[in-house]
Amino acid sequence: MKSFDALESNVRWYCRRWPTVFTAASGSVITDENGVEYLDFFAGAGALSYGHNNPLFVEAAIEHLRSGRLLHSLDTFTVEKRDFLDTISRTILAPRQLDMVVQTVGPTGATAVEAALQLAQRLTGHRAVLGFEGGYHGMSYRAASISASMAGRETSAHLKDFVALPYVKHVTDADIELLDATLRATVNGQRIGVVIIEPTQGEGGARPFDPVYLAAIRRITSELGILVIADEIQAGVGRTGPFFSFEGSSLDPDIICVSKSISGLGLPMAINLVRRSLDTWNPGEFSGTFRGNNLAFKTSATMLNHYWSDATLEKNTELFGHTTRTALEAMAESFGAGTFDVRGNGMLNGLDVRETELATAISRHAFERGLIVETCGPGDTIVKLLTPLVIEPAQLDEGLRRLALAVEQATSAR
Repeated sequence: MKSFDALESNVRWYCRRWPTVFTAASGSVITDENGVEYLDFFAGAGALSYGHNNPLFVEAAIEHLRSGRLLHSLDTFTVEKRDFLDTISRTILAPRQLDMVVQTVGPTGATAVEAALQLAQRLTGHRAVLGFEGGYHGMSYRAASISASMAGRETSAHLKDFVALPYVKHVTDADIELLDATLRATVNGQRIGVVIIEPTQGEGGARPFDPVYLAAIRRITSELGILVIADEIQAGVGRTGPFFSFEGSSLDPDIICVSKSISGLGLPMAINLVRRSLDTWNPGEFSGTFRGNNLAFKTSATMLNHYWSDATLEKNTELFGHTTRTALEAMAESFGAGTFDVRGNGMLNGLDVRETELATAISRHAFERGLIVETCGPGDTIVKLLTPLVIEPAQLDEGLRRLALAVEQATSAR
């Protein structure tokens, strides 16, 4: 560890949770330099939903690299971009009747959020933003400023034109009334021009919003001429079962931010899907050097063709999600003394143990047993599972067994 301690910034984080040097990975398993294998229930913070080094994507990438095709192309036309656009239209947009265009924005989800906010302000003329408690939208300045989950951190930059409403698990009339009143009000003299929401929160605690509440957001915003941004950066691309976590809710967003697993292989890639009638950008108005990652276009098209031409993956994700939640509920009952709570949607799940130190201890004991899990939510009290969607059933069962042992050890030591 000497090189890391001597040369790397103190800001590093995940390596403090998992203090080993990794060397290789395949599917749901990561191996360190001592040959120790770890089941990965973190999946690159959701960027590796299709597993490490998925052979389908690796072969596509190798073929692309050996062929001498373009890697970097800004936003010029390439064969790979055309194939990606045609594929996402056929597999994702057309089946969901989404009349949207694709905006390539750069390598990160935060860039997608920045672009979405800029377009929304341009279209409505209003800068104020409504978000939600527990929301997380990225680390760049404006994205961080509308991330309520970062409130109180020295790195947060909360603006005066942002307001956050409570997360809504089961909607009430009072929730709808508060939403309506807030959208009609001003924020420090500014009208609200856009609502941004993660239909299923990731960093906020593996929390899906009540679909009835999402429908109410669409109804009221449509009446008032306010736009809706769905942040699908962590929960999208199949993580919750359907390709988008808002599906079945009538949210009908105007802009959809997509990143993390969209490349399939973990390559940096982010796009916005923009309602065609709202695509009023002037040429070059939003730019960026790394919008043309052709290797990512290639692996993304491969992922979409293989996993989203039918409903097989979606059904498997729902089945694995049920298995995971059943196991978490058993842990809550056995070790939680009625205080633990199970959350989740599809394969984005969490065990809320109510205490920061306890959640941290569970993550540590899991790592000692060869399982990688992270914590999230207010105070980092939730043990979050972002298991690869393509995990083998036996690996899922084994990982859940190791997690149960870690929970038992951590709770017995209190």
